[in-house]
Amino acid sequence: MDSITLYARKAQLIQSILNDADEEMITKIAAILVRKDKSPAQMTVEELKEEVMQSVEDAKNGKGKPMEQLFKEAEQW
Repeated sequence: MDSITLYARKAQLIQSILNDADEEMITKIAAILVRKDKSPAQMTVEELKEEVMQSVEDAKNGKGKPMEQLFKEAEQW
């Protein structure tokens, strides 16, 4: 979806909310937005799959960090 279409859909949604929203709808929308902010998943399954496959390829090609270095970094988290 291009940015113009996305902008138009957002504008249409906002206008619809402004015209028709009652207290119950506003409460539900607010709850959804709060839940979205707390969501740990910040990427799609496809994005995750691409990242994992790239990591596998990197490992096959000898790229990456030694296990000891990863453990040292994890201790600092």
